[in-house]
Amino acid sequence: MDSERAERQQLFSAQSIKDASLEVRAGFVRKVYAILSFQLLLTAAIATPLQRMPLKWIAANQWMMWVSMVVTIGLICAMTCCGDVARKYPTNYIILFVFTAFEGVLVGFVSAMYTAGSVAICVGITAAIFLGLTVYAWQTKTDFTGMGAYLFGAMLTLCVFGFVMGIMGMCGVHIPWLHMVYDIFAILLFVMYIIFDTQLILGGHKHECSVDDYVFASLALYLDIINLFLHILSLLGERKD
Repeated sequence: MDSERAERQQLFSAQSIKDASLEVRAGFVRKVYAILSFQLLLTAAIATPLQRMPLKWIAANQWMMWVSMVVTIGLICAMTCCGDVARKYPTNYIILFVFTAFEGVLVGFVSAMYTAGSVAICVGITAAIFLGLTVYAWQTKTDFTGMGAYLFGAMLTLCVFGFVMGIMGMCGVHIPWLHMVYDIFAILLFVMYIIFDTQLILGGHKHECSVDDYVFASLALYLDIINLFLHILSLLGERKD
């Protein structure tokens, strides 16, 4: 999922909304957060039943997780290569709906490894962090939109780090403290990404989204939130017996 977020970073158009009227900009922000709310609700609706499944069922249906992973990565690549198509209605909404549905399956399979109580707590922590960071990004006079290159570099580092740990895991090498460091680094990175993407959406900064990038903007925040939640869950969640 971190690799999806890294590729998504390349989706934004160079065109800004600084020349748009206040009414258009306000409408853009409302549209982005409305789409984001729908994505999160759909994800919860799909992931919740899967989270309640027994571990035996999850293990027997791993193919669903792998198919979902292939589809979500494929859609991200498609939007990266065909950005203009993904900006056209209703194609952009169809792509976003399919992506969110399969992402919900991934979240459900990962959450199924943990108890319902710990998942609920991590959802609450994620929501509190997101709301707090949104208010901060809106109120602060510091412009974080110039940090895109540094954040992207950190994301690539995180992806390589995760890939190496995956190889180690397949070889039977599991180092708990290394996974803890990985999750902490990821949480800090997605905290910064939430501030960065929020300021791109709100406008009034050095770099801004295009008015036509409402799907990309909502997708960016959605991936920030989902990845933040998954890493908090990995760090703090209580695994099922």
